[in-house]
Amino acid sequence: MMLRIVCVFVAMLLCLAGSEAWGGMSSVKLGGMEVCSLPDAEGESPTSLLIGATEEQLAQFFPRGKLPSQILAFLVKLPGHTVLFDAGLGAAKGGKVMEGLREAGVAPSDVSAILLTHLHGDHYGGLTDAEGRAAFPRAEVWVSRVEKDWWLNEKKDENVRKAFALYEGRLHTFESGDSPLPGVTALDASGHTPGHTAFHVRAEGGELLVVGDLLHFADIQLPLPQIAVTYDVDPVKAPEARRRILNMAAEGGIPVAGMHFTLPGLWRVAKDGDGYAKSPVK
Repeated sequence: MMLRIVCVFVAMLLCLAGSEAWGGMSSVKLGGMEVCSLPDAEGESPTSLLIGATEEQLAQFFPRGKLPSQILAFLVKLPGHTVLFDAGLGAAKGGKVMEGLREAGVAPSDVSAILLTHLHGDHYGGLTDAEGRAAFPRAEVWVSRVEKDWWLNEKKDENVRKAFALYEGRLHTFESGDSPLPGVTALDASGHTPGHTAFHVRAEGGELLVVGDLLHFADIQLPLPQIAVTYDVDPVKAPEARRRILNMAAEGGIPVAGMHFTLPGLWRVAKDGDGYAKSPVK
């Protein structure tokens, strides 16, 4: 059931993914790193995807009755590494990540590592190019061991298996708390999926939290962080992870990058009552 709902969500985004991108790549310097937001697709979703929202809250936050939906990936240029956090839908499904890389002056062969927050299709699909080959010929790919095992052994997902087969010898797993790359720490953000991961990135005085699908519809999930979505595997645990990671960001003043944020996809957050408020990163 959850997989069907995810497919419906991705399909809604695909209806506009093949059209001209709604915004180009943007970048910001954070200490010793450069963070590039790569727009992949946009669309709209029904408010029925939200769990726990009242009719009054839906009318307040989404008067049009639709949830704006985006997909982003993030390129982070670190000392000694050019890292892609998630890979988007993939060119075969209309994803625009490769166009963003070109705008950033980065060729697929320049990407040295890809860190996956989880294994929904709009996050790993871009590992494969339009011809079914590995899209990144030199990149080492990293994913949570828990996440990989769940999709391959429990879900027996053939699409994940085929994508990973293209990176045989270059596919690695990590545990929560590990550092797959220097300056990058994997944080447990499970709930959306069993191995959903956020990444704390630090380089020469700069910090960043890449939070994957910690928030899908931030307009409501920031002020009301208890709101889950129907494609959260554990709709109780997912909001708990959201609060834990957002508290870390708010207390440390750490910019947050989310794969379903509105462009440019990079915000600072602060506690605001029982929820959070956002401000742009400049």
